[in-house]
Amino acid sequence: MLILLAGCAALSSLTATKESLEERVKNYMQAQIDGKWDRAYSFFDSSSRENIPRENYVNRAGKLSYKGFSIEEIKILPSGDQATVKVRIDISFMGFDFNRAPHTQNWVHERGEWFFKSEPQSRITPFGKQP
Repeated sequence: MLILLAGCAALSSLTATKESLEERVKNYMQAQIDGKWDRAYSFFDSSSRENIPRENYVNRAGKLSYKGFSIEEIKILPSGDQATVKVRIDISFMGFDFNRAPHTQNWVHERGEWFFKSEPQSRITPFGKQP
């Protein structure tokens, strides 16, 4: 009986963790759609903030126009402090529309909350990482 209760508690905890991550992803993506780049930047983890100054992100991010998104998959690593999220984004870039472009995001759990872990800016395009 005790093992069953422990298993249920772990499953309940994982579900709550996944729900909180999903909510953070939605809020981060909505900030981008709304063009609220300062708000989107607030979702960055501590290492991303060290590597990417707020002004650089806000000025660079304004070149993309986010139109919509859908969350395809959320995978939380067994450690519980890292996750990958696969999203499909609708964007406009340099006058061209790209619908349902795939993008994999990395998230980390810091200070009791989920944060987006940005890749180095020089390697990112609207279509994911450059080789």
